[in-house]
Amino acid sequence: MSPKPTSPSHGNPVLPLRSRLGCKTCKIRRVKCGQEKPNCVRCSSTGRKCEYVKATAGTFSSASPPSTTALDHPLSSAPNTVWRERRAFAYYFERVALFVGGDLDVDFWSSFVPQLCHGEPAVWDAIISISALFETHDQPSNLVSIQLLNQSPVTHSQGDALAWYSRSVSAMRQRIERGQVDLFVGLMTCVLFICVETLQGREKEALQLFSQGLQLIHALRAQIASGMVPAARAILFEDAIVPIFIRLAVVSFNEAAPQLDNLLRTRAHISSFDFTNLRYAREALTVLGAETMLFERRCVEQLAQSNAVYVTQELFEQQASFFQRLQAWDITFKKLLDSLFARGPLSQQQVINSALLIAHHKTTVILTTICVSSLQSISDQCLEEFQAIIDQCTLALNASRRPDGTQPPFTFDIGVGVPLWVTSLRCREPRIRRAAVDLLRRAPPLMGFYRSTSAVSFAEHIMMLEEANAMALRRTRRENLVEAAAGGKSDKQGSYYDTPQLEMDGAVMALAEIPEEARIGPINVVRQDEGSPTTMMEERVASCNSSREVTGMRFSRNQRDPANNTWTRVHEYLPLEPPRAER
Repeated sequence: MSPKPTSPSHGNPVLPLRSRLGCKTCKIRRVKCGQEKPNCVRCSSTGRKCEYVKATAGTFSSASPPSTTALDHPLSSAPNTVWRERRAFAYYFERVALFVGGDLDVDFWSSFVPQLCHGEPAVWDAIISISALFETHDQPSNLVSIQLLNQSPVTHSQGDALAWYSRSVSAMRQRIERGQVDLFVGLMTCVLFICVETLQGREKEALQLFSQGLQLIHALRAQIASGMVPAARAILFEDAIVPIFIRLAVVSFNEAAPQLDNLLRTRAHISSFDFTNLRYAREALTVLGAETMLFERRCVEQLAQSNAVYVTQELFEQQASFFQRLQAWDITFKKLLDSLFARGPLSQQQVINSALLIAHHKTTVILTTICVSSLQSISDQCLEEFQAIIDQCTLALNASRRPDGTQPPFTFDIGVGVPLWVTSLRCREPRIRRAAVDLLRRAPPLMGFYRSTSAVSFAEHIMMLEEANAMALRRTRRENLVEAAAGGKSDKQGSYYDTPQLEMDGAVMALAEIPEEARIGPINVVRQDEGSPTTMMEERVASCNSSREVTGMRFSRNQRDPANNTWTRVHEYLPLEPPRAER
């Protein structure tokens, strides 16, 4: 892994910890200690005995859960580095671990990851960096806006988070250079680094780390096959870490499609749908959702190559197989819910997880239904599923809302993002569609690698374009009928705006039907350089080397020319993130 160390935005260098945190031997010799654990490089290279002060708060060897009294004071008011590290870890253990991994993986994030800190300084630094960034998102100043727009000063706590992250990255780089990297630890730090970059709003860097993580998974599986990895870690790898990457692959859209086949290679046993708890239900559905994404990709490619309205019979048969598997999952899941209800009322976390699983199941059904045709109107068959997504996401968001009314900023678990995103783009029933956009506004600020504010902005843009197209089409057809009845030509010219401001009462009621030619699609996630013209987008995406690349959506739509009353197919690009400020 080689992520770039992040430093505070205004040029303050990230300084190493002072030697008072070094080993006893280096202190006695009055030399700078590199603080490597369990033995520093200076002592190891000279054959000296290396010892550290026992279990002082904030050292990597004291990563057991500290007293929660540390949370009584803000991170920025902590008196020194050791205390700030200890408090950040307390905040992680008490408030972050549950959210970053979700309730179904709480043992992994609350138990195993903190234990890994004991002998892995890079893991400790990454954890406390995540903790500080989580707390930053809970405060009015938002690090995402700082990173992207460079308009606000970095606070003390944000500076700590960036310094700890830089220290963690440096430690991993040193181990890589020495050839001392344990692949399992490397993969674990990669997961943590993805979280750090995402919390900073650095989506491109997070995606790069995600790709590197996929390479580490491939290498680690080779080690497991040759018996080089302890059985306990091999089980943890497949049961906890690989599912994280599968879930990230689903929300990364096209970014992970080429590697997804290899990622799913050992997950076939999960498709039996004999799960007995919510965690296994999630894993089975996640694998099915990932396979559906690959199937959708094949359908889109076949439709584009053939310029046909529907896919081949072979793909229709594969679709039928997916429907059977989705039905089997649904039957087993309903039995599981019945057994949970039989034990008593569901807990808050069970309510959240159940609602999210139902929403994701409905989303997978929708995607399986609509991907076999190039007609956008095929999604009208799924109104029942769209409404179910609204109901279940409302339930999940209400249950996960914190006392101050906000949502946790980030999670590696499934969330409302994908179901609401699909609904806001593919459902043309105005009431359901607007409900999806409104729920996206209430969603956690970060969904996978992307920001919910960007998703809301794009969904609203597409909705307004389609509804404006529909209004213009109806007006044109009405005028044509008048002309035909009168036997003459009308001199009326309807106006058309690319981003119209629609009246929200009568106009919305009149938009209950959006004809096929007014609909926008397909929509694809792409990357292009800032400021590049849309016509050059394909070349920019192919290069994938620019540091000024931004993620955006490429889509096709029909555009009306009011001068001659004709429609042409146009291809457009809309960035999902604001441009980064020049440095």
